[in-house]
Amino acid sequence: MKKGKTKLTRQDAERLFEGLPAGKANVSSRPVNPFEAGIFDEVQRVDDETKLWKDNLITLPMAIELPACYESVDRMREAMVRAWRVKWMREGKNEVVTDFPEGWAAIRPKSGPIELRDPSGVVRALYGWAEDAELRILPRYLVESQANSTNGLGSLLVRDRGNGQILERSSIWSAQTGTNHPDWARLSQWLSLRYPEHRDPLRYWEDCEENSRN
Repeated sequence: MKKGKTKLTRQDAERLFEGLPAGKANVSSRPVNPFEAGIFDEVQRVDDETKLWKDNLITLPMAIELPACYESVDRMREAMVRAWRVKWMREGKNEVVTDFPEGWAAIRPKSGPIELRDPSGVVRALYGWAEDAELRILPRYLVESQANSTNGLGSLLVRDRGNGQILERSSIWSAQTGTNHPDWARLSQWLSLRYPEHRDPLRYWEDCEENSRN
């Protein structure tokens, strides 16, 4: 009958490695709970934004279509910083790279101007593709033309672009459109009485008003 192999005890196993030089590798014990605090190494944050890919970087034209209530492009840019919390990053010959808050995006359709949209999807500005393009910031309230495809006549309406609600409309359908429409003066006066600063495209938006106060 063969003798069974002698079972090594823990102490016997440890004696096998006595006298060997200590290795340089660090061995860490594995915690019982793999999700307990400290199991994952903290990732060091890179504060240099040139090393990060930022989804909210948007390239805009250098030129801005200046509303009548702003005396210069510099003043318009200062107002955009306050109202939109935008940061001017890098300027080129015809364009400027900007850093917008989370959720803003530039939508490039197959045709027509590029749409600058806020986090809720509302178009806040438009600009073209050409080198000499201008950024046109859109107000919240404005008088719009509406065409009837069946008879070719048009009417006017005042729309709240923040929620799409129609606030007022003309009672006349006319072949004349835009400022030549018979109801243009009436609707323009209606809008000015209720929203006297509607020509400033950075007024009456909730985010603009809140950011300008803070």
